[in-house]
Amino acid sequence: MNRKNYQFFRVLIIIFVASTVALGVSLGSLVLAGLSFGMGIVLSIFLRRKLDEVTEDERTKVISGDASRMAMILFLVVITVVGIVVLALKNVFPQYTQAGITLCDASGLLVILYTGTYWYYNKKYG
Repeated sequence: MNRKNYQFFRVLIIIFVASTVALGVSLGSLVLAGLSFGMGIVLSIFLRRKLDEVTEDERTKVISGDASRMAMILFLVVITVVGIVVLALKNVFPQYTQAGITLCDASGLLVILYTGTYWYYNKKYG
């Protein structure tokens, strides 16, 4: 299978999974949502095995790593700022105090996870 067909079938799998998960959520069926998600993963694995071309190289991995690190940092900054703003406005909007605490806790957990994985991979490859 060539790259163009691979990308076409990947889009079809994504549409299938998204629509069946949405259907499962709207019907309140966690089983349907879980099964469609699992089936999407299995179909993606089989589809990848049928691909004849090389899909990854070192450049792709470096770009992917840089993009994911930047996305994580931007997400961390956004949820931290929003959490702090919500907590600063707790006298005006007391109903959102718990959301602000949750956002700040999530940003702290994200920093801990990033630090732990960074240390692990630094020892593994460093």
